[in-house]
Amino acid sequence: MKAYVYSGKISLDTLAPVTREEPAPGPHEIVLRMRALSLNYRDLAIARGHYHASVEPPLVPIADGAGEVVAVGSHVARFRVGELACPLYLPDWIDGPPTPEKLRRRLGGPNDGVMAEFVCIDEQAAVRAPEHLDAPEAACLPIAAVTAWHSLFNHGVVRPGETVVVLGTGGVSIAAIQFAHAAGAQVIAVTRREEWAERLRSVSATEVVLGGSNTWPTRVMALTAGAGADTVVDVVGAGSITRSIAAVRLGGIVHAIGYAAGEQVQFDMFDAIRHAVTVRVGSAGNRHDFEALTRAMSQHRLRPAIDRSFPVEAFREAFDYLERGGHFGKVVLTFD
Repeated sequence: MKAYVYSGKISLDTLAPVTREEPAPGPHEIVLRMRALSLNYRDLAIARGHYHASVEPPLVPIADGAGEVVAVGSHVARFRVGELACPLYLPDWIDGPPTPEKLRRRLGGPNDGVMAEFVCIDEQAAVRAPEHLDAPEAACLPIAAVTAWHSLFNHGVVRPGETVVVLGTGGVSIAAIQFAHAAGAQVIAVTRREEWAERLRSVSATEVVLGGSNTWPTRVMALTAGAGADTVVDVVGAGSITRSIAAVRLGGIVHAIGYAAGEQVQFDMFDAIRHAVTVRVGSAGNRHDFEALTRAMSQHRLRPAIDRSFPVEAFREAFDYLERGGHFGKVVLTFD
């Protein structure tokens, strides 16, 4: 089989296909023929040498993917041949709160990811994809959608009638808009690009606010009759957290999920105290989160937004496209 491997050092210049033996499943394992992968900013950070944890070659990159089950071990009970499944980004975090042991293994770095024609994993470390999704759509779920779900319904509890503000148009942002709307919330989407306004409404944003200037919190306050939002999902980081705090109600929650503008976050502590705000740092969730979101997606027929798809051989072009930013939804790689 063909697998893509960082050799010598972690750099896109060293990422190349190699031939490996096709895996055979152990008693509790399944083999997936990978059909699609999706890129996350962590994949780009790893490739550029800016990740927060040590990652060493040789390494098969990319954490998110979906594949067809083509072989199962003798004791496998959770999957059958022919089903579409997604490996867990955190294969040891099944449920409950995170622990160092549950978070030690991470696909795509420091452990091998899914950029290979075949992947063999324990049956407990995968989730069946919603039946209405195809492989490229299902590949968008393991990090982005799970992170949005874990933030909204584990770190917080979004209730009908509440107001949720979501910044950006990437995979986490679109998933957060869809999940919050499905929970009965009013969703205010904030974007710098006017051309995305109608598309944001098409994925269930109630209102769209242009955030090119620093005045978008004022607009949010006007839309909420001066009360502020119950929840803000901030994927920008850096100084954006200050604006998110300004837009939240007294006792509200700001989910700090991304660092598109920089990993050094700054905000006025007095302003945070005045808002009695809770700032929660978002992370990917556990398998039970993933299973819960697949049920919600099936019930509401939700589909991830895919901005652009590339053949897996064009990975360099896909990484460059991701790095330029400004996309709507996910960037996907597909196998033939």
